[in-house]
Amino acid sequence: MIGPTDQLFDVVMATAVDGVIVIDERGGIKAYNPACEKLFGYAPGEVLGRNVSMLVPAPQRSEHDGHISQYRNTGEKHIIGLSREVNGQRKDLSTFPMYLSVGEGQLDGARIFVGIIHDLTALRAETAQHGEASSLLAQIVRYSDDAILSKTIDGTITSWNAAAERIFGYSAKEAVGKHISILIPDRLLAEEAEILAKLHAGEEIRHYETVRRRRNGEEIFVSLSVAPIKDGDGHIVGASKTVRDFSEKRRAEIRTRELQDQLAHVARLTEMGQMSAAIAHEMNQPLSAIMNYVRAAQRLLASDPMPRQIQTARDAMAKAATQTGRAGTIIRHLREFMEKRSIQQSPEDINAVIEEAVGLALVGTAQLKIRVRLDMDPQLPKLRINKVQIQQVMVNLVRNSIDAMAGVERRELSLRTERLGPDQARIIVRDSGPGLSPEIFSNLFQPFVTSKLEGMGIGLNICRSIVEAHGGRIRALPGNGSGATFEILLPVPPTPEDGENDAAS
Repeated sequence: MIGPTDQLFDVVMATAVDGVIVIDERGGIKAYNPACEKLFGYAPGEVLGRNVSMLVPAPQRSEHDGHISQYRNTGEKHIIGLSREVNGQRKDLSTFPMYLSVGEGQLDGARIFVGIIHDLTALRAETAQHGEASSLLAQIVRYSDDAILSKTIDGTITSWNAAAERIFGYSAKEAVGKHISILIPDRLLAEEAEILAKLHAGEEIRHYETVRRRRNGEEIFVSLSVAPIKDGDGHIVGASKTVRDFSEKRRAEIRTRELQDQLAHVARLTEMGQMSAAIAHEMNQPLSAIMNYVRAAQRLLASDPMPRQIQTARDAMAKAATQTGRAGTIIRHLREFMEKRSIQQSPEDINAVIEEAVGLALVGTAQLKIRVRLDMDPQLPKLRINKVQIQQVMVNLVRNSIDAMAGVERRELSLRTERLGPDQARIIVRDSGPGLSPEIFSNLFQPFVTSKLEGMGIGLNICRSIVEAHGGRIRALPGNGSGATFEILLPVPPTPEDGENDAAS
């Protein structure tokens, strides 16, 4: 007859999440619950009555019975009444980590031992995963190019990686324990309070561009990303910061803007000069005609005696002729000045000049997905040029190509430099646009000739004036209807060896 206690025991054994094993004082298994079946893979009929050491892997198996016997004879505890981590062995001979607690009891006047087994497999796997993640995170922090640091809520620096040492100049020993204000210019100290206020509100700060201060006092442009650090109760106790040094990028942006402004200024001056020369050229003919008409009228008026009114008119004609001649002289001098203006030249790496100009011309064209190919001859010597003016020519040609390719599917731009004989360098600019119509091609470098709806038609005329002022030549090469190709020839200065040879000859 089964009593309530027996029923309760059966329920406990059947529903226990952990494995429960009952053994006698010689190690024989007396009870074995369903959780043990899942852990070890044995059915109850395969283990009941057998020694519990079958569930223990070697070499612990040979020691197990000895521990029970020693406890029975001496009372010295090795596993009885204790809890510890051990390994179990499944039916398939695989092993797994488990937490074993062993308690002692009496049943019908004899000792029994109850083992409670908790599977540690999942916990060990999770621990290993966390360990790997922590190790990976430590390596990321260590080898990151960005400064990664942490601070307490009051601003005390608590960690400092190698990149932080490189960017700010403080070693970890010098920085940890100091207040974060050592990195902040005095005028920007209020930023730290604003950042803390956002962190307290639960906000993360991403890519905040500002200025920070190095150990030597130098200020650098940086991008900050800040995240709160919380304790187990969810309270914010500090912050982690990632700092990216933007100084080089910002200096490059400033330099690019300065070059663009300089090119734009020179372009405006050159356009004004070119327009002045063009106006002088165009106005010279009507002024000459006016002068001829006035002189003819003077001759007619001087042929016979005349009344007083006609004499007055003749005097006015003489004055008009004088002023017309003066205007013509002014315009002629202006034109001569513009055509013969001198430019400052210096030896320059033409490849570097072109690459820089291409970079400037391509600003803001990323959406067009233009494929650019540069084929630069590294053996070209330095050319005596005005860098800004030649860059203006290259920017003009490249932008013309960009405009021409805006309406086509394939957008490819190639630039090549090469030496053409001993005294000339050649630059080729080729695009994959629709090409030049015969009407435009024949008058390409004339002022006010353009294929653009909004163009003034003086850009290529300016380019020709600049190149010719350098002793060179620019022309459009005949194409096959696919794209436009421009050739620029610039003189190569003689080398010292050339001069010696000339002197010897």
